[in-house]
Amino acid sequence: MHEEHHCLHERVREWARRTPDAPALRFEGEEWTYAELDARADQLAAHLRRMGAGRESVTGVLTDRGPHLPLAALGVMKAGGAYLPMDPDQPADRLGHLMRDAGCELVLTHTRLAHLVCDEAVPLCLDDPFTVDMLAGLAPAEPPEQPPHRDQLAYVIYTSGSTGRPKGTLLTHRGVLNLTDHIARRFSLGPGDRWLQLTNPCFDPSVMEMFGALTNGATLVLGSALTLLDPRALTALMREERVTTISTTPAMMPLLEPADLPDLRTLIVGGEQLSRHQADRWSSPTRTVHNVYGPTEVTIACTEQSHDPSADRPKPLIGEPVPGLRALVVDQEGRHLPPGESGELLMGGAGLARGYLGRPGLTALAFVPDPFGAHGERLYRTGDLVRRTEDGGGLEFMGRIDTQVKLHGHRIELGEVEEALLTHPRVKDAVVTLSRAAGTADEDVLVAHVAGTEVPDLGELHTHLRRTLPVYMLPGRLAVLDQIPLTPNGKVDRRALVG
Repeated sequence: MHEEHHCLHERVREWARRTPDAPALRFEGEEWTYAELDARADQLAAHLRRMGAGRESVTGVLTDRGPHLPLAALGVMKAGGAYLPMDPDQPADRLGHLMRDAGCELVLTHTRLAHLVCDEAVPLCLDDPFTVDMLAGLAPAEPPEQPPHRDQLAYVIYTSGSTGRPKGTLLTHRGVLNLTDHIARRFSLGPGDRWLQLTNPCFDPSVMEMFGALTNGATLVLGSALTLLDPRALTALMREERVTTISTTPAMMPLLEPADLPDLRTLIVGGEQLSRHQADRWSSPTRTVHNVYGPTEVTIACTEQSHDPSADRPKPLIGEPVPGLRALVVDQEGRHLPPGESGELLMGGAGLARGYLGRPGLTALAFVPDPFGAHGERLYRTGDLVRRTEDGGGLEFMGRIDTQVKLHGHRIELGEVEEALLTHPRVKDAVVTLSRAAGTADEDVLVAHVAGTEVPDLGELHTHLRRTLPVYMLPGRLAVLDQIPLTPNGKVDRRALVG
């Protein structure tokens, strides 16, 4: 079935034909079947075509959490275009810049958010009663003159730019399908599974959540933003909906209790370094933790490995490339490095983005010709430092090339200090930063930001840490927090950490 369908929306349509009455979406007691979702997306596509949406046009999606997000994404794709997901909680000026930069002439939104749509675009409020009635009366859109194909643009995701100007990454159907097909095989995911959409829609793991479920016949479970940000409410939702699969970040894991979620059998963890402590804590005979790695430019998750609690490793590996992708570890001159040596990770293959929207210079710097592949192939320079393990276990993430910490002449991996802190029984979560020492002009110090129950003082932590760490890696300052602050995409908010 998978090989004969070229695009994401075609795969969803196939499930609507095979299992029309199966639940596709669930949100606050409301359920849409696959047949209902597909029919509504057809009607939306027909209207979008009338309004000028077409092949490879970019349509903005600015909605609250709920069924309108997957409906909008599918409707835009059925019309031949690509969708741009946006976060309503971001500043209005930033949202306006994204819409204008992407050339959005249409924005699918909600009534309460319509004022955030820039003047250059037309808002279509999906919750407006007139719009709902109008769409319900439309016949499905006629098939496009040019059949869709896997290399067609599917969505645009904006990420922070080093110059302060956000850049839009151009992703195709091929890259997402390559990943969701792997998910179905690797995680045995299909009808009967329930995948929670936990990620903020403007970040690319939300694409994996949405289409990982809907292209494999599973149910996508949705929740309000307030529910998803409250650990107690989130736990209650997952228990009530019997969620089997989630995609999350390491920073979110300490906020939930494994014993409270008996139906959860698959955790897909990415975005930051996964600690051995958390991987062990969540693993069980009925639950598997999959450590994934992947920048937006290589379609969400490009390497993956399931965690083995019995393995004798200080931290989980990021594994090997997803089938259809390839990974190279190179030195500063671009030469292959042997196992055991650290270098920059370059990624290529089916998940590779086209580049950055309207940024040819930046695209040329980040997406480089592959000197070891066929003519015309490209590789993405991730800027991440990795090494292949000498025992053949896979890739090990070492940190960022451009943000290595150096203190008193010593190169320090902050993740190693964090791992050591987490081995203390009263430390629930820990992040280490480099900060200026109080009362000095040029003296830096490691700061341990720790959350837990009755957190030990700095002296006790030093005694514990010296069992595994050299003296130069011991934190010089301790900051005790109720919980580690997180950004909207669930990663550690390092800017909010003040030591």
